[in-house]
Amino acid sequence: MTLYSYKARDPQGKELQGQLEADGFNSVQSKLLEQGLFPFNIQEVSKASSSILLKLFGRSKRFKPKHLATFTKQFELLFRVGMPVDQIIKTISFRAQDPGFKAALENIQRSLSSGSRLAEAFSLYPEYFPKIYISMLELGQSSGILDKTLHEMAIILEKESQMGSKIKMAMLYPKIVLFTLAVVTWAMLVFVFPRFASFYTGHDRELPLPTKIVMGASDFLSNYGLLFFLAILAIYVGWKRVRDWPKIQYWISRVAIKIPVFGKLNRLSSNARFAYLVSSLYRIGLPLPQALSVVAGTIPNLCYQEEIRKLKQKVEHGQSLHDGMESLEFFTPMIKETCAIGEHTGKLDVTLGSTGQFHDDEVNEMLNNLSTLIEPIMLFGIFGVVFLLALAVYLPMWNLSSVVLQ
Repeated sequence: MTLYSYKARDPQGKELQGQLEADGFNSVQSKLLEQGLFPFNIQEVSKASSSILLKLFGRSKRFKPKHLATFTKQFELLFRVGMPVDQIIKTISFRAQDPGFKAALENIQRSLSSGSRLAEAFSLYPEYFPKIYISMLELGQSSGILDKTLHEMAIILEKESQMGSKIKMAMLYPKIVLFTLAVVTWAMLVFVFPRFASFYTGHDRELPLPTKIVMGASDFLSNYGLLFFLAILAIYVGWKRVRDWPKIQYWISRVAIKIPVFGKLNRLSSNARFAYLVSSLYRIGLPLPQALSVVAGTIPNLCYQEEIRKLKQKVEHGQSLHDGMESLEFFTPMIKETCAIGEHTGKLDVTLGSTGQFHDDEVNEMLNNLSTLIEPIMLFGIFGVVFLLALAVYLPMWNLSSVVLQ
């Protein structure tokens, strides 16, 4: 018998967690289902403890948009050929690689077979299916256009996945450069420079300021390197804990949308996401206030979320989308103008979709040029560090050589 930890939901959707002994993963799942619980995360206790560490340091495996996009495409394809929904979920669950997602699909299939509505069954697993996904499933099933909503959702998730991949690739080069610079500088200060320092201190001469600075950093890392590393680690872990506080998140969102280069990138990507999400929801028949409410919960930036909620209130009080945006800060001029045109012509979904694509293209262009934009900053930093180390090493040599020549 092996001890397992589990997370599950009761029929009312409340999350529960605990431990029990069983012969394997399937046995744990069966025991929980017999108790009327729907498990979505089951792990051996030893593996669970390691996953806590991974989560603490930000390396836990997450269910990515591309995985959900693949699931949605498979769902749409099988639904279009006439397969019953519960059989679709069962078929897809056989091929699921993620154990948690596989368990979730199996439980969803059981819920559907017992008569639950589609959105109700999926809503028990918000860690896999976001709010907008549930809303579109509810709308699609109630309106008889589930295939259309699945198609729209697959497009949205594909865009999310592509955007996330491009941002990661754009940031990879700066991360590699900065990491390499940090490692080389640390090696120079800890292993190389102390040899020069012992030679310089053997002469009764005043050392230049750059040499004193580098010698001080070298002595500190040599004597207190472990404490320095632990302090950095403690700051990092502390930041990981406090950054989810609402006030901290709001401050981060404010900075993220205001800073040079990245602020414009965040603003354009938020506007692009807003445009194509509202366009998709409006096109399949969701009322505008409800569409705005759903979209507000999917935008990562809290400042932009706040503006969407203000816009929703204005629309509910009778203002047009364009008039409601006029006094708001983070909507781009193009979004505002195209909303006015779309509302005037009755083609809001078309104009918003085109604007979202336009902003997407702008974001892609910025990402392609991101390394060019931040390269001067990195080069300035690298040059500054190398120049300081060079001065620290060679200025005392020049001073000593001048003494010898005298």
